[in-house]
Amino acid sequence: MRRLVVVLAVVVASFGATGVAAAATSVSVGGAVANPRAFSAADLAGADLDQVVTGSSPMVPPGKNTMLRVTVKVSGKHRAVTFALAELDPSFGNHPAVFRAGRHGVDLTVPGDRNASRTVTNVRSVTVLVSAAASTTRAVRVTAGRRVVTLPPELLARLPRRTVTATFGSDAGPQTHTESGPSLSLVLLLAGVLPTPDKTVVAVGSDGYGAAVTLAEASVGGRPLLLSTVEDGKALDLPRLVPLGDVKGGRYVSGVTALAVG
Repeated sequence: MRRLVVVLAVVVASFGATGVAAAATSVSVGGAVANPRAFSAADLAGADLDQVVTGSSPMVPPGKNTMLRVTVKVSGKHRAVTFALAELDPSFGNHPAVFRAGRHGVDLTVPGDRNASRTVTNVRSVTVLVSAAASTTRAVRVTAGRRVVTLPPELLARLPRRTVTATFGSDAGPQTHTESGPSLSLVLLLAGVLPTPDKTVVAVGSDGYGAAVTLAEASVGGRPLLLSTVEDGKALDLPRLVPLGDVKGGRYVSGVTALAVG
């Protein structure tokens, strides 16, 4: 009996010496950044994910609003969740994700979500990615790994549509438009891509301008994502990405010719 007690004491002491066993001792921020860093849990508690990423200087190409191409993968002990950086940015999606002190290290929560499916406990790393997706033809080309499907605009125009009123800020002042088109999830399904919440999609216009969204913004964040084919009652030659709820119009990509699924 005495020997058993000694063995248990050694196991408990060993467990404590590792710092609550599985807890991350630091959180690394890396990937496509000029300033990779490591943070302690105390450093991050209370910080916004957007601020942490922008402080590490994502390496984006030259051009207008290229930060909208940035996606961020947050990995914890049990799951990884990917965000479009612009969803978190107060100037665009204004839907923040926040680090909180957790039982074992630091957790990431999204206070505005419908549920906790994007909560990451015991965060261990933050990885920044920048899409290089480019414009293609005068149709919408959907790429997902090796799968490539081209959807002509006339086919998209025949899909079931949802009509919404989009209001956002722009360089020309406040804008309000009536947008009508299929959901982004339905478009991906038509292309043979399963539209799960973890999917990241970068929409690129015919002028090369691009922006990233994640399907979780609609399914969990409660903000519809459409590929509008009719704007203010007028049919569009090429569709427009509509991330409803964004406070600025940077992710309202016009003349979409490419959807890159990551």
